Amino acid sequence: AVVSTQSTGRAVKIRDSKFGTALVIESLRNAGGYVLGFRIDPVERLHDVMKEIQSLYRVYSANPIFGVQHKIEDKVELIEQLTINYEEDDIEITGEEAEGGDAFAAYYADANKASDGEPVFCVQLGLAIESIKEGYTLESLWEVTGI
Repeated sequence: AVVSTQSTGRAVKIRDSKFGTALVIESLRNAGGYVLGFRIDPVERLHDVMKEIQSLYRVYSANPIFGVQHKIEDKVELIEQLTINYEEDDIEITGEEAEGGDAFAAYYADANKASDGEPVFCVQLGLAIESIKEGYTLESLWEVTGI
């Protein structure tokens, strides 16, 4: 007794095998061409399972799931409606600068610097450092990192 349903190269069949009556599912050749066999007892349940597989396949074939969820919108909004207007913050950045100006700029923007300053021993740090430019203090140099 062979009951068969063909749909686009895929077959779900009930046929006799060496293990008794079995449900056989054949996949498409380009999907590997697998033949899967299932023995289901009692035989009445076998027919119910075949009908369920056929029903699920028809539903899936009508509306397949490819792993991407999307929603089709009836009304497409204009770009002007989606654009957010730019608003400038009314924040004023304040801070105490060294009297001589920005210490960072004074040290790194000096294009005419031919050599490093003379090393001097700094008691506060306990090591030798380049002599500090006139108008700056060691504390003002550390304020650069406080941004």
